[in-house]
Amino acid sequence: MRSRLLTRRSFLRGGAAAVSAALVAACQPAAPAVEKVVTEVAPAEPTPRPVTERITVEWMNWWGGHREVLMNNIIAVFEEEFPHIHVENQVQPWDAREQRAATAIASATPPGLLMVTRTEAQKFAHEGLIIPIDDYIASRGHDVYDIFLKSEIDAMKFVDKFWSYPLPGNFLDSTFFLYNKNLMRESGLDPDTPPVTWQDVDVAMQAMTTFEGGMLETLGLTGFLGRFPMWNYCNNGQYYSDDARQLLFNQPEGVETLEWIASLLEMAGGIEVHNAFLEGLDAQKADYPFYTDTLGMFAPNVSIFGHFQTHAPEMYADTNRWGVVLVPYNGNNPNAKPTGISGLIFTWHQVVGAVLPADVRDAAYEWLEFFTMREEGGGYFLLEQGRPSPVRRFNENPRYYETNPYWEQMLTIMEYDIGVPTTPVQLEVADALSRQLEQVWFGRKEPKEALDDAYDEAQPIVDAFWGES
Repeated sequence: MRSRLLTRRSFLRGGAAAVSAALVAACQPAAPAVEKVVTEVAPAEPTPRPVTERITVEWMNWWGGHREVLMNNIIAVFEEEFPHIHVENQVQPWDAREQRAATAIASATPPGLLMVTRTEAQKFAHEGLIIPIDDYIASRGHDVYDIFLKSEIDAMKFVDKFWSYPLPGNFLDSTFFLYNKNLMRESGLDPDTPPVTWQDVDVAMQAMTTFEGGMLETLGLTGFLGRFPMWNYCNNGQYYSDDARQLLFNQPEGVETLEWIASLLEMAGGIEVHNAFLEGLDAQKADYPFYTDTLGMFAPNVSIFGHFQTHAPEMYADTNRWGVVLVPYNGNNPNAKPTGISGLIFTWHQVVGAVLPADVRDAAYEWLEFFTMREEGGGYFLLEQGRPSPVRRFNENPRYYETNPYWEQMLTIMEYDIGVPTTPVQLEVADALSRQLEQVWFGRKEPKEALDDAYDEAQPIVDAFWGES
């Protein structure tokens, strides 16, 4: 086992042409610039120590199953390089996860590193319970925007400070669609020219959607409900202002976006017919409609490739049957462009407790950097799962091309993701918006009324947060 672990140090050598980040630079929202909100605890400079003084970093996380084995492999390699540090892998059960995380970070003896969501990290930062890692970044001379995809590292930022490094990454969650070439052919569409604009989607939706006895027999597109924020950015809209103080989802771009989504739902026969078609279906099962040529397009996250290969291997191997396309945008808006959003609510952070002794904070940072930024760490962890990395150069590994026939396209698509500003009250804001969107799905409100009502409920929540700050 030891010799196998040692070979991890070079397993990610090699690669392909690097992808330019210029595609997203122009549309990236600026990080929020806000007054001092955070109780800062400056990390101490790392200092050499004798090997005999071994420090334990308790790492509290929720990555069980096959990922636990991968993590233990990485820890073994890490401890060979840092013999004065022991990482204790504390995999937690998922039940009551939020309460466990909040209790742990607020205790007098928090774990050295704690895995939390973006919203939780912002809340804990606001309460002074975790430390920023900016001093470590400066002392190591890291150019984090050169190392990581911009959308991913921006999601780690709050009040102009960084609180973690990204891993596994939340990009490619809304930036691409899979499309079924067989159903396109049968519907009289050209499988080599998948939809690029919303107007193309309308044509494809109408062609590929059929009914039998009032129920859907084939469906042109699903995954459009619940993705209003992503579609809004594909119409040059915004969720928050750049300083995260003002909600903007009810602006004209948002209203136009919601009207278009509602028209897709109407083409699908309405909410009840649409939901009945998808009831009980799961992309992790062989009978998923896309695999049986009864679903034309759907918007997955990047984990779909592993599920697809597992549950429909013959189709996965035949690129004449399916393809990948960048998320469509509103072709009637001259300022619109394909845009994915990264980490609006859910993206993982690994955070360091503020009350920890300086030497434990230093050791926790060493593990954080190794696990996220090193080839033997985050590179190995994600490649073994077939998932892309937020570290740019890791995605150039030839093994990705061997397992994903559309990897070259995915490299380009990654660069269309942007990070959007949020606040610690984002979950409450999202709940208010979701309740109003449901009113549109069931025909109880028009899009403008629903978005205005969502704004009226959610903006005071944002105002209250900044007022208290």
